[in-house]
Amino acid sequence: MVSDMKILVVDDDVSLTGLLDGLLSGQGHTVLVANDGLEAMVQVRKNVPDLIILDIMMPEINGYDVCRDLKFDARFKNIPIIVLTCRDQELDPRIGQLMGIDYMHKPLDSKLLLEKIQKVLK
Repeated sequence: MVSDMKILVVDDDVSLTGLLDGLLSGQGHTVLVANDGLEAMVQVRKNVPDLIILDIMMPEINGYDVCRDLKFDARFKNIPIIVLTCRDQELDPRIGQLMGIDYMHKPLDSKLLLEKIQKVLK
């Protein structure tokens, strides 16, 4: 198990960020939380995470804009991103693949998410 990684969880659903915080902390990770895209960008600049778990539909700056800004910034372009969203558009996973991000749909499947995190952080 890969532990002691810094993971930024970005979602405007406070109950989900709390659930993920507990789940990931329990795996030995340091969890940072942001409740919108703007807050996420501030967090990334302050504490560069090893991984970002990111929602798409959020106030201020949406998840796609956060991804774009990070992937076009040399300092942050190599941070792996797992998108966790309830958006179910056929093109979304393809867009994610083109942007070099992993894609998961809500509702949260904890086991699958932990497997993806382990794969990404190896």
